Amino acid sequence: MPTTAVSLAALIVLAFPGYVLHRRLRRRRPEQVRSTLDELLTIVFSGAAIDVVVTVVFVLGAAGFGIPLPRFDSIVAAPSAYVAQNVLALTLWSAAFLVAAIGLAFVVGSPRWPGLGDKVAPEARARRRRGEPQQSAWWLLFHENPGSRIYLGCLLTDGGYLAGYLHSYSTLVAETGDRELTLEGDVEYRPPGGATAVLPQVNAVSVKAEHIQVLTVTYVVPEPPEETVPDAP
Repeated sequence: MPTTAVSLAALIVLAFPGYVLHRRLRRRRPEQVRSTLDELLTIVFSGAAIDVVVTVVFVLGAAGFGIPLPRFDSIVAAPSAYVAQNVLALTLWSAAFLVAAIGLAFVVGSPRWPGLGDKVAPEARARRRRGEPQQSAWWLLFHENPGSRIYLGCLLTDGGYLAGYLHSYSTLVAETGDRELTLEGDVEYRPPGGATAVLPQVNAVSVKAEHIQVLTVTYVVPEPPEETVPDAP
């Protein structure tokens, strides 16, 4: 545990970018079952990797523009004395470093980041999927075609049928019957032995996985907006 203000600041600079990256990645990955130690080590080491990259950029940039950097040897040898004499400079450098590290973590954790590599090397997407074994069937199906709307047809265990556009779903890896997904749009429902009809005045509906017997998925690609031709003068 940090015992001084310097060590506490060093811990924040080391771990916070990793925490930001971890939170960003969780938004576009299934909820994996991981131990607390595993998540802590992931945050620390990913934060350290980001700090190394930002440190290299800062050192090269300072050398190129002739800007003096803080004396790290003095910080290690006599941290209290050096910090007391250079409070303003260290505060500005630390703030700039932390902002740059958090910005890099935010960019790397963006959903668009892996998409850039997929355009250059399409096989990278397949390798990344194979490298993440903890994925549910829902996660794989709903991320098969990024950018498209997903239309679902649910054949229910009682013989009924429910259909609509995907609104949300459980990202749990464990495929239990308690998971739920929600449908939106013009929701269609067919009772057992009845005719399919659009539910009137219903904007969304929730259904549990235990009530779904067969799930069909249709990827609907949005049509590009029509270009308007200006009238001839």
